[in-house]
Amino acid sequence: MTQTDTPSTPVLLPRPLLRLLAAALLPLALAACNGGDGDDDDDTPVVTPPPVVVDPAPEVETPTRNTAYLKAKAGDVIQVRIEELRPTQAAIGYDQIYYKLGRWQGDFNRATWAADAALHLDYLDRTVGKKFDDYCEDMGGTERAQKFADIAAARAARLDQPETFACKDAPGTHTDNLKTVVVGWDGNLYLTDGHHTFSSLRTIFDGGPQLPVWVKVDANYSDLTTAAAFWQRMVDERRAWLRDGQNQPITVDQLPSRLGMASADEAGGMQEDRYRSLVYYTRDIAYKNGSLPEFAEFLWGDWLRRQAAGGQLPALDQYKMLAPATPAQILAPSSFNATLAPGGANDSYAAAVRDASLKMGALAVTDIVFDDRTAASLGVIPLTANVVAGVSVKGSRDTLDELTRNDVKDNGTPRNAGKLWFAANYRACGKPAAGTCWGW
Repeated sequence: MTQTDTPSTPVLLPRPLLRLLAAALLPLALAACNGGDGDDDDDTPVVTPPPVVVDPAPEVETPTRNTAYLKAKAGDVIQVRIEELRPTQAAIGYDQIYYKLGRWQGDFNRATWAADAALHLDYLDRTVGKKFDDYCEDMGGTERAQKFADIAAARAARLDQPETFACKDAPGTHTDNLKTVVVGWDGNLYLTDGHHTFSSLRTIFDGGPQLPVWVKVDANYSDLTTAAAFWQRMVDERRAWLRDGQNQPITVDQLPSRLGMASADEAGGMQEDRYRSLVYYTRDIAYKNGSLPEFAEFLWGDWLRRQAAGGQLPALDQYKMLAPATPAQILAPSSFNATLAPGGANDSYAAAVRDASLKMGALAVTDIVFDDRTAASLGVIPLTANVVAGVSVKGSRDTLDELTRNDVKDNGTPRNAGKLWFAANYRACGKPAAGTCWGW
């Protein structure tokens, strides 16, 4: 009988035994995978480096632009708030500001003319009324439309309430009277003329940072792409004065952030330049304030400083211009006669004005004052040359004499007091009021 082959039956291992066998063979399988040709016995694990993280390029910083004035053109008249105007100089003459603050705030309760309402109103028109005349003129609207009808009208009038007064012409009408601005690279308005005017208006009680004012656009440089390019152009065109209150050079980053005098109550104010004040009081004595270049008074102040440094003129600390000197000492009259011989006090504020004026007035019109600026280009009144030529200097003499006079005539009626009288008393006494050192 033939034996027939039959297929073998697979041997089935129990499931637990299969799991044990797989566990035993796993290391061998892993070794075979890593083995290569058998010559490489390096079992160092492969380290994958971390991914390289590339920082994105920093974005170019672009300041937020003020878009309100980007389209303004040279010659445009615009209404703005004082707080929108950026200074292009670091300092102002505080005594010029004090003159305005002293004159603009007449004393409504002053007893001098309490018995005569007409004289009291005359006094208020010369003081409080002057504030509105100045405002109207500086805004391109000449003077007030009319004087105060009565004392009640004078009390009610406020700069920040335009319905309480009126200018003879609408603001912006007479553009030659307007202060000027440049539109900067950032769209902001940079003031090139009017730092003293707007500082005074910013300080007076009915003015302030938000007071509306009118200015004329002198140029628009908003097409410049960097602050450096803008300021370089401003300096090249002599539209910025980069000196501090001591006449030391500064950078544009050191310019103040706002108009107005420096104050412990508010950051960002402007420094005091005492020579700038001095030059202001030589106006119409030694120079005329006509169509002068920007910062002309600072150029004269620089020249006077150099005269003092060279021993050709006493330094300001040789005069009684500040406390502890009394207002009477500060305001002691000083003068010069028809031949320019000095007279009166030699150490008062008026004496400092006289001496500076005589020094300025001794220049020939072609003499250089600063850089390429001649005395003539800065409005000099050639006092010495005029005397030699037989030209009267009476106008200059009268202006000097008037600086220190008070506001009461010999007959007891009101008059316009001298600028220096207002300034010295305001610096020493504050707002005009009875019982203070104003003297009533």
